[in-house]
Amino acid sequence: MGTGFLIAIIYLTSAGVLFLTAGIIFKENVRAGNNRVVAAMLFFAGLAPFCVALDKTVLADIENLSLSITNIFYVWELFFPALLLFSVIFPEPLSFYKKRRRLFQLAFIPHLFHILLVVFLNDPDKVISLLNFDSSTPVIGPIVGFLETILKLLTALMGFLYIFHTRFFSLINLSYVILAMYFLKLGYKNITNPALKLQVKIVIWGIAIAVGLYVVSSIIPTILSFKFPAGLREIIVLTALVVGPGSIAWAIIKYRFMDIGLLARQSLVYTITTAIVVGGYLLVITELSAMFSSTLGIQSRLLDIIVVVVLLLFFQPLYNQVDDFVRRIFIKSRSDYRHLMEEFSRQLVTVFDIDRLAVILSENLNREMFIERTHFAVFDEKSSCFKLLGETRAYEIENEFLNSLAQKQKPIFTSEIAELSHEGYLGGRLVELGSYLLVPLMDKGRLVGIISLSPKVAGFRYTYEDISLLSVIANQVVVALNNAALYVKSLEKQRLEEELEVARKIQMALLPRNLPIHPQYDFAAFNHPSRQVGGDYYDFINLADGTLGIVIADVSGKGVPAALLMARVQAILQTQEKRGLPIAEMLSQLNEFLVKSSSPDRYVTMFYGELDPPRGKFCFSNAGHNHPFILDVAGNIRYLDIGGLILGAFSGSRYDTAVAELRKDEILVMYTDGISEAMNLQEVEFGEARIIDAVKEARSQSAQYICAHIIKSVKKYAEGAEEIDDMTLVVVKRK
Repeated sequence: MGTGFLIAIIYLTSAGVLFLTAGIIFKENVRAGNNRVVAAMLFFAGLAPFCVALDKTVLADIENLSLSITNIFYVWELFFPALLLFSVIFPEPLSFYKKRRRLFQLAFIPHLFHILLVVFLNDPDKVISLLNFDSSTPVIGPIVGFLETILKLLTALMGFLYIFHTRFFSLINLSYVILAMYFLKLGYKNITNPALKLQVKIVIWGIAIAVGLYVVSSIIPTILSFKFPAGLREIIVLTALVVGPGSIAWAIIKYRFMDIGLLARQSLVYTITTAIVVGGYLLVITELSAMFSSTLGIQSRLLDIIVVVVLLLFFQPLYNQVDDFVRRIFIKSRSDYRHLMEEFSRQLVTVFDIDRLAVILSENLNREMFIERTHFAVFDEKSSCFKLLGETRAYEIENEFLNSLAQKQKPIFTSEIAELSHEGYLGGRLVELGSYLLVPLMDKGRLVGIISLSPKVAGFRYTYEDISLLSVIANQVVVALNNAALYVKSLEKQRLEEELEVARKIQMALLPRNLPIHPQYDFAAFNHPSRQVGGDYYDFINLADGTLGIVIADVSGKGVPAALLMARVQAILQTQEKRGLPIAEMLSQLNEFLVKSSSPDRYVTMFYGELDPPRGKFCFSNAGHNHPFILDVAGNIRYLDIGGLILGAFSGSRYDTAVAELRKDEILVMYTDGISEAMNLQEVEFGEARIIDAVKEARSQSAQYICAHIIKSVKKYAEGAEEIDDMTLVVVKRK
């Protein structure tokens, strides 16, 4: 009793899984030919275990109904022509099917005739007894008699055929199976999508094993007129029923066979889980009731009820355990779109190249959503056009096309806006490439790109779940595009910083490496650009007549442009000094050169002097620079302000010179405005007076100490405030 009941449960469960799967696949895309054929194939396959389950349970004791079920059982053999049709159209129709479509549809005719034969002519004698007509009527009687004879002969022939129908149609079914396996192999070789290939591989193997077991247990014995032992045949058939529906259910739930959505797959999991648990409970209830009855020697409804109530207490916990186990194996897999998003997000984190991003996007959509082709268009800021990755040309986008995408801000089918596209523009190009679905990439209301998707493979349709997923992916791609742009900018910044560091080293090399050494004088200097390179310049130049040229200059602006002009001024100045020209003439020529070779907004302030060490005479000229000063032993200040206009701004400028004397213990201080104009948090400048005070505070110390003290005072004063200009300081003290 228990074993028979368990076998009936397996038959019924297999039928239920096949019927449910057929319904899910049919409902998923009613218009798709593939879905209709697969659904029909699974429905007919489910009829066999369903009829057997009924025959073994509720109809087992009703002879007439049992015989009717046996006859209807033959309807399931429509599975074989359906399998043959499936093999030539999935996932894509084979080339010869397109030319011989009607031929494959005619494959159903033998089986329809077979059904007619077994259902209506299973008792030929009864049919012949009904074919007795009155043939005594003049004229018509002989005709009726003749027709009656013909019909009886045909019926007798059909009866004869009925005797041999099982063997004959077993041969037909076997030929259909062989052809179907061959065609499935051909179709499998043509598949390029890896995910689809895995699905089809599982289904083919499942169908091949199930059908093969049925051929071994039923078709071949029928053809060869021998019988398997009943027990062995039952085991083989049950194995086929588990493997066949199981492989298809596995492919649907775990690998989204036929592109079945998540909700449908969850429904199938729920059905399988329920069938397993309910079948197990019914079996346990039956066995426990039988055991108690035999042990106690009584049969009671109350006892059966008690057993059921006790088991129901454990039903829900066990059901939850089984459900969690099944979902953990199936639903939380690569076919779950949540997994796709997690994997896609992880990949995007480390991708900063747009071309690589397009490849990852295309691979994921091809593998997980069965999309044949993906095109990626990105807005290029430099050209203000869209670049279609993989093509060198940039495309402008049609205004109406752009507005439609911007208004939708979600995936839209190309057919809805195809009339807005024009040849030579982005929209026209996407239509030309076979775009089926457009996914706009919106960043703060601005269209920054478009993902163009082709139709899915095997005629699968885009579902609501797909559209929702693509909307989320679009947001992820926009973030990735922004990250890529930031990464490019960071690389450019890093490269610029590296170049500026090289420029800084070059600029520092242009400044004096060593300070002059003289027994009567002490020299010190400080230079600090506000950026990596700056426009301040100082130098000590040993001239041919034994004098020492001292220069400090400040180029307008900051950064690289100022540094370039500073290097130019240094080169010109050193060239002019080698010619031994008077200071005034040298500055005039330097001014003219700068006027001709630079723009008016690029100018230079400069103080230049030539020190005669033995006599302490200092001949100088100030070209618009901050006034250097000399602090004498009495604490008085003498400003060195004789000169002329700034260099490089006005043509024809003339420069006056003057001579100052640097006596014992007197201090000469030259500086740029970066020191005097340094501001504190209240935006008050350090000023000239504080420079003088700092010099007075350290006047008894060396030039190096005085220089360091001034810089320390400036930094302390401006602590916390932004450094706005280059700072350069030169101190000369006569011992």
